Amino acid sequence: MQKYLYYWLLLVGVGHIILGMVFIVIAKTSLITPYINSLYQVFDVSFNSANDQLLRTVLQLLGPTVVSWAALFCLAIHYYVKHGTTAIKQLIIIALLLWFAFDTGISMLNGINSHIVINSFVMLMILPPLLLLKPDNEAEYI
Repeated sequence: MQKYLYYWLLLVGVGHIILGMVFIVIAKTSLITPYINSLYQVFDVSFNSANDQLLRTVLQLLGPTVVSWAALFCLAIHYYVKHGTTAIKQLIIIALLLWFAFDTGISMLNGINSHIVINSFVMLMILPPLLLLKPDNEAEYI
């Protein structure tokens, strides 16, 4: 089971790397327009070219942040399983809880309900397997 937890968490990390790269590419396309329109509606902002460019650029800049976080997540998972350093797992959990609390809290305060659903889904994909994951420096799957 540990092998599957390990690979699952790496898959979630790689999925975030891909998602971050997709954000970089689609932020300036019509593919993200429905999401952008929902943000205009939530914040009661009228569409104009300057607002649109600013929002799309900020979303595009989010991509590298997600990519780098996910790469570090994968490295931390690997390092924890290979070396068994408890502090690594504890810091991953702390980082996850901080992200969830702040991102979800800010989203709730601003009425961005889609983020609450997405964040909860991501938290469920990461936290339970992470809590069950144990170090195994002799594992052949690493």
